[in-house]
Amino acid sequence: MKRKRLAELVREEAGALEAPPQEASPKEEPQAPAPAEAPKERPTPKYLTYVRKECRLRPDQLDALTALARKLNRERKGGERITENTLIRIAIDYLLNHSNHVLKTFYKTGGS
Repeated sequence: MKRKRLAELVREEAGALEAPPQEASPKEEPQAPAPAEAPKERPTPKYLTYVRKECRLRPDQLDALTALARKLNRERKGGERITENTLIRIAIDYLLNHSNHVLKTFYKTGGS
């Protein structure tokens, strides 16, 4: 459906107000107005379902995250956009699922 300009809509409404109402002939039954379509509700964006938590990153970490997100977005075949926050959530899920191994490695290397 082509979008109309505001001026066109105003002209149509003004024309409808100036035109005399048409009376239905006795043989014809007045048609019931078509039921207006209920406005479709947009689903809540996925990122708004998450709890906000801030984190400080080193500049090299942020640069690497940005580069990886761009690379993955170029290679993807549709679906959700991949952001730095998406990658951070993936890393957190991985850490939580493999915390014993990750923490042992972290402490053996001296942590960084």
